[in-house]
Amino acid sequence: MDMSDYMVFPYGFESAFSYIKIQLHKGEITDTPTARKIRSSPDLLVYDPSDKDIKLVEVKSRNYDDEKDVVIDKIGWYKKYWEGSILSVIIPHGHWFYAQYIDKLEIRGPSKGYNLRDEFEKFEDIFPKVNTDTLYRFKRNIAEKMGRPKDHAHYFPEKDEIFFFPELLRLVEKNKGKTLDQLFDIFNRDNLVSMQLFTGSIERLVQVGKIRKSKDRFYLSKNQ
Repeated sequence: MDMSDYMVFPYGFESAFSYIKIQLHKGEITDTPTARKIRSSPDLLVYDPSDKDIKLVEVKSRNYDDEKDVVIDKIGWYKKYWEGSILSVIIPHGHWFYAQYIDKLEIRGPSKGYNLRDEFEKFEDIFPKVNTDTLYRFKRNIAEKMGRPKDHAHYFPEKDEIFFFPELLRLVEKNKGKTLDQLFDIFNRDNLVSMQLFTGSIERLVQVGKIRKSKDRFYLSKNQ
């Protein structure tokens, strides 16, 4: 966000009330609505200078292999105390960066998860100043922090043509007649890649005759 012309400030109670944080973790403070509001306070305050808009953002990271059943706690607290705030979830799969307004999320039981692909938006759809290529720059760092192999095809299919090119061919087959930007948007719902990498790979498939380009729209070649 800092790289995308947003101004970002720590907001959560960890940064403002260190002593209270310790007491809450020790269980020394009574579980009251005030305590819950403090404990569920969003992590960040994000200011957009161009729109003169302020948003509160809670950030969660989940070390899951699938983005379709992700357990997230305290949704009820967020909806009660922080109406209008945004929940961002980072996970080493799918688009990796997701976001959604708390008001749009259902309150669920402790073991019932959320489908980030269907119930959340891509992060850059909530924060349009953030470019997908900017998010992609952090993909390897996140994988390392979460203990994921940095070149494994499950997490980085775009690094290996054996895995990546068949995915692109299936993409074009299912979405024939789409432009490059449209294909990129569709593909990134399930796979976080950069536009540079995506464009280069599509062009390579056009050059070898696997994909046909006509008036800036793409089709699977007839010999496929």
